[in-house]
Formats: sequence, structure tokens, C-alpha cells
Amino acid sequence: MPSLKFLGFAASFSIACPFFIHASPVPHAVAGGSEDRLIFHGGVSGVFDGEKNPALAIEYRWGVEKAGLQPWIGAGWAPDGAVFAGGGLLRTWRPSKRWEMVLGFGPGYYDRHEGLDLGSQIEFYSFAEAGWELSPGRRVLLRFAHISNASLSEINPGTELVTLGMSFRLP
Repeated sequence: MPSLKFLGFAASFSIACPFFIHASPVPHAVAGGSEDRLIFHGGVSGVFDGEKNPALAIEYRWGVEKAGLQPWIGAGWAPDGAVFAGGGLLRTWRPSKRWEMVLGFGPGYYDRHEGLDLGSQIEFYSFAEAGWELSPGRRVLLRFAHISNASLSEINPGTELVTLGMSFRLP
């Protein structure tokens, strides 16, 4: 019998995979300049909780777009051992040449170790992000995120994160 950890990861991956397979590339000049990007960010989790912890993450965004949505996949870690890995879809708006606003959502796998008990290993990650282009291909990002199991279990405290990041366009 597969473990709950494996089933959670498999469920998250199977939700995201069909989009990756069927998405078609969009030229950079179309739809606001979709492009493959690698993102590193760090900040604090537990923004509204009693205990705050540092958090680090890495994310990959595909430069494909379908119905205005782009796929992303990422993983995060906190010094208390908590790990989150997931993926989903995001939507980007560019109000000006240098500014972008992003909303994203997706399921993922959470392993608490010594970290906050979020009630389930299956969690949902949603975020709002503002980005400013420092130079062609490089952006600084400010993100507000929420992780919650959407009441899949009796315990569902959820938690919020604020991170500062750097985004790099990939060739």
C-alpha cells in the first residue's frame, strides 16, 4: 500500500501534469512576454502567528501560457525542518513595462518535521506577488502567500508568508 506522503505528492503532480503536457509555447512578444523563469526567494513564515520562522524557496515558471495561465512548480524549506513542494497555475498582469502583478495557486505536499502542524500533508498554496524589473531578465519580487489544507482535516490553522525574491529569465 503506498504511503500517504506518496499519494499526496502523486495527487499534486497529476493535477498539474495535464496542463504541462498540453500547453503550447507562446512567443515572447505575445501575452506580455511569457518566458521561462527561475526564482529564489526568502522571508518569514507565520506572519500572523505567535512563532515566526525563516523560509527559503526555489521556483520554476514555464514560459508557456494557456487561457492566460502559466504553470509553476516550487519547493520551500524552513530551519525547523518543514518542507513544502507543489505546483499549480499563475496569472500575470503587467500594468507597465517594468511592473508585474502575479496571482498563483496550487496543491502541494507538506512535511512538518518540527514545524507548524498544518493538519495535513496535502496543503494548498496561494500567493499574490508584485515584481519590478531591475534590468532585462532580472526582477525583484515581493510576495504574500497563504498555506492551508482547505479544511481537509480537523486541524487547519493555515499560515502566511512574506518573502522577497529574485527572478531570472532563462535562455
